Amino acid sequence: MVERVIFYLEEEWYKRCLAEAAEAVQSFKQYGFDSDLWVIEAGEEIPEPDYNTLYLADSKRLLQMLADRGAVYCAYSHEANRGEELKPADYVLSEPQWVDRDSLVKIWQRGRHLPWTILETERCLVREFVPGDLEAICQLYDDEARKYLEAPSQDFEKERKILATYIDRVYPLCGYGHWAVLDRGSGKLIGRMGFSFPKASAPGPAVDATFGYLLHRDWRSRGIAREVCAALLDYGFTQLGFSIIGADAEASNEASAKILKSFGFTEVAREGEQRYYTLHMERAGAGLE
Repeated sequence: MVERVIFYLEEEWYKRCLAEAAEAVQSFKQYGFDSDLWVIEAGEEIPEPDYNTLYLADSKRLLQMLADRGAVYCAYSHEANRGEELKPADYVLSEPQWVDRDSLVKIWQRGRHLPWTILETERCLVREFVPGDLEAICQLYDDEARKYLEAPSQDFEKERKILATYIDRVYPLCGYGHWAVLDRGSGKLIGRMGFSFPKASAPGPAVDATFGYLLHRDWRSRGIAREVCAALLDYGFTQLGFSIIGADAEASNEASAKILKSFGFTEVAREGEQRYYTLHMERAGAGLE
């Protein structure tokens, strides 16, 4: 886990951002990190980076050195380095003193290709998928699930590539996706739930994201679907900023229709045997409690 947050500042402009960076260092220490700042002279090399450290650097030169050495880093933007190209950083922080602990941890985790924990409920933990989840994902699709959902193919090599691409592209690009649901007691993967980008061709009103869920047959009828779905729908509204969430289910899938309606989803369209639902943030309320 990340233990340190270190600033690398170019000597030519550090005096103009020193107060802000020093304030951020104090904030990071209050979060429990070992934190400090270093002023790097022109032409000077940075020390060998540490695995458990997140680095903030304010120039392309410093960022490139960090990238070449396999560090986890993000760019620091301030008044003095306006116009500086801050590649190859994926994340750029301004006013870092206001960045919360969770965001710093998640930047480091993304850089180390570690899954984000999305949330926890009384009985479950929801996190991003990892490549090793493939076998457990396939086991979710029993005969009942296959009636309504397309299961992974029997070509495991192909499915491994699909999962790896999903992890590498969808999570960083969208900031959300379908996630693994684990039993907190055993750590076993027991389901998948989350959001997907809405299809433009779907009938009915436009939605911000489409919600879906699947539990392993051994964990159904225990109230877990309601427990985790409620937490994730609330997360979609409060943390991801969705205003309208969509869902769909086959007309014959009465169990899904029942649970969607219990959260406040209303049917808005039909196309063949498929029913389409929406949930508005202002209507969710009691259904997610």
